[in-house]
Amino acid sequence: MKNALKVLALVAMTAAPALGQSVVGHINVDSLLVEMPDYKKVMEGLQMEQAKFENEAKEMNAELEKGAQTLQANAGTWTELRQRQEQQRLQEMYNNIQQYMQSAQQELQSMEIALITPVLEKLQTAIDEVAAEKSVAYVLDASQSKGMVIYAKGGMNLMSAVKAKLGM
Repeated sequence: MKNALKVLALVAMTAAPALGQSVVGHINVDSLLVEMPDYKKVMEGLQMEQAKFENEAKEMNAELEKGAQTLQANAGTWTELRQRQEQQRLQEMYNNIQQYMQSAQQELQSMEIALITPVLEKLQTAIDEVAAEKSVAYVLDASQSKGMVIYAKGGMNLMSAVKAKLGM
């Protein structure tokens, strides 16, 4: 069954140009995306936010460490009840730090989605417009991470046209 589908796809790809139809273009979306100024701005903003979260987590960890040192230093003079209460307080601090870090990660992911979506939409619009201008019926993503195009000697490379459309 797989072989039959491959043969059918091969026949369709070789017959279409002969009939004057279905020009295939390709573009490395990953490469273009990281070159876009909008994308770079989004990534810089996300890195700044991540740094803020990391600094806050470091402050909380320093406070936890300070509490642990105080407990250790006073272990010989505090009652067992006081030590247990301090251990419980430190455990709660630790749990709060873990919860904070998970929430921060979720917050960063939400921010990334919200900020990157317009950039991806802008890129898609440019690809759509260039494909229409060049009468390309199919555009394949040639990014290595996608694994969509394993050979791209033919077809139409739309990279420079899309860069021009984006003003890059």
